[in-house]
Amino acid sequence: MPRSLLPTTADSTAAPVTALPLEQPASRADRVRDALRRAILDGTLQPGRALVERELAELLGVSKTPVREALKQLHSSGLVEINAYQGVSVRRIDAETVRQLYTARASVEPAAVRLGAQAAGRFDAARTALADAAALIGTGETAGLGIANRRFHRELYLVCGNTFLCGFLDQLQDLTAFVATAGWRLRATFEQESAEHEAMLEAAESGDAELAERLTRAHIEKAAATLVAVLGEQADR
Repeated sequence: MPRSLLPTTADSTAAPVTALPLEQPASRADRVRDALRRAILDGTLQPGRALVERELAELLGVSKTPVREALKQLHSSGLVEINAYQGVSVRRIDAETVRQLYTARASVEPAAVRLGAQAAGRFDAARTALADAAALIGTGETAGLGIANRRFHRELYLVCGNTFLCGFLDQLQDLTAFVATAGWRLRATFEQESAEHEAMLEAAESGDAELAERLTRAHIEKAAATLVAVLGEQADR
């Protein structure tokens, strides 16, 4: 009989745990990442902008080490590109990137929202995020609005309780916020999107899972079509 891969009682007691590390406060690299993320989302660092470690370190008043780590994290989230010849730069946005990103979301997010509505979960956090986003409309704070909108979407799909679906969607959060806010600078659609968010949330809160799923998919697909059209118009100019 093959030996089990699970630890036996003897195995589990042979090396007792004597200490566990405490959670550490945000590192300097995390703070640098957050500052750069905000600058990318609000357009201070525009698509295609070269990100030179030495220059960023001087601007932020830190050494190059946390900047290098922050850029690695931003690359993982999709906000920056690394090219062997041109170095690191803010990600460029094109129609194909939008299509792939929103196709991925449309394949998973509506199903997650449907599951949350079916489970009759509580959407209080999504309601709060929606109110926070609405308060930013008209302020010109597009980066903050983009972050608040992503928080709304996240709180909406988190209710499903499926860690695999949520983990996948979480990976797309920063890139989606980046693409959306860049699109708003070309054509403001946040008031229309806010109304669609309200309809999605009301359907989920009422437990109408099919409607919540349908509205979420339509919202994502409409946003993608608008972004692709805007990018096309921009390229023609």
